[in-house]
Amino acid sequence: MLSEFHLIFVIALVLSWTCGTVLNSSIVAVYLSDWKKGLNLGACNGIILAMGCTNLLLQWFLTFHLMSLTYQLFIIFAKPLLLSVVSFIVNFSVSLSFWLTAWLSGYYCVRLVNSSNRFFIRLKRGMSMVVTYCLLGTVVTLFIIQVPVIWKVHTKLNQNLTNIYSAFDNYTELASVNATFACFLPTIITSFCIGLSLISLLKHIWRLKQNASQFWNPQLKNHFKACRTMLLLLTVNLIFFLAISISFRYKLDDPRQYVAWFIMSSNPSSQAVILLFGNSRLATAWSKVLFSH
Repeated sequence: MLSEFHLIFVIALVLSWTCGTVLNSSIVAVYLSDWKKGLNLGACNGIILAMGCTNLLLQWFLTFHLMSLTYQLFIIFAKPLLLSVVSFIVNFSVSLSFWLTAWLSGYYCVRLVNSSNRFFIRLKRGMSMVVTYCLLGTVVTLFIIQVPVIWKVHTKLNQNLTNIYSAFDNYTELASVNATFACFLPTIITSFCIGLSLISLLKHIWRLKQNASQFWNPQLKNHFKACRTMLLLLTVNLIFFLAISISFRYKLDDPRQYVAWFIMSSNPSSQAVILLFGNSRLATAWSKVLFSH
């Protein structure tokens, strides 16, 4: 029975790896092509490019990590340092993915919401520089937070490599700090930005109805598309975090573990699909590829 689950899971893992690699590579390729042409990507496209690179990194290392856990490859090769490095990259990529969603939502919120607040106006004018500092600060902060957790796990794995997940359970305080900063805080920021953007969208619709204007204009369409992208990304991230939490409750030979792992491995592909349909530049590039044949 276990071998059947192994086989099904490995096939599903290969499929999700293929989809995630192709989709996120296409996102990176589109923006790198624009960058080589000398085009200014801007803050929004810069964040999406960072999301594509992060998801690509996450897809590869998460697939390797789950494959290794499935077949106990770390025990065979007896390389606790390898597990620690892979775990660090996976945890770092997951955390960065949550924060990139928060910064993308923040960008949409600042662009969509109209406010007479002086700070808000200055923030809107200097958005490109603010996004750059936010991304750099996030990367540095996540690295500082992740290092103690992975170092403790590496020390524990040197003593006992057979029980991988127990190494994480022994450091609940570090894990709590990591989860708070890596998941809960960016989720709160994302939710707040979504709330402001939805309120702005409803006000926009109300003004159009009052003025008897054309209801479905390009501005409203872009506003709706941005809100939809934020909501979908938040939903995918919450499902991803829930799958991670569930995976720690079951043993490695439990079939429910494989379901949670498959949901985790599908996250980079899901985010790529949302970004492709939510960004006009990416949607246009994909339509050219599809209809050119």
